[in-house]
Amino acid sequence: MFIPKTIAVASCFAAVLLSGCGSNVVSFKKNVEPVLAHNCAMCHSPGGIGYAMTGFSVQDYATLMKGSKFGPLVDPGSSKQSNLIWLLRHGAHHIMNMPKECEHLAADGKCTVASEYPRRLPASQVNMIAKWIDQGARDN
Repeated sequence: MFIPKTIAVASCFAAVLLSGCGSNVVSFKKNVEPVLAHNCAMCHSPGGIGYAMTGFSVQDYATLMKGSKFGPLVDPGSSKQSNLIWLLRHGAHHIMNMPKECEHLAADGKCTVASEYPRRLPASQVNMIAKWIDQGARDN
């Protein structure tokens, strides 16, 4: 009797460990921030055209979570309710969808003129940001 109980307990413990969230947790600093820095920051930080038009900055976690002058873009726990994901998945008019290509880069590295039509981020990157939001959009 001792051995089957031990095996059963060990099996349950292994199942919990294997289904745990260790490698499934999306990190803002390791996963999300680099995508935003590479694709969004030249427009959506002070000095950029996107920031000038919307007040939205991806400069850091606090400014991302603050949102734009039109309201928040991230609804922690719900990527379906987050405007950021809606815009990245091109659910709006092409003028609003993101990210845009920079057509004029200033000496300070900020984009002062962006293209009218957006480009698409790889689905894997958008899905990863959506997963981070669904996991609570934590500053991790």
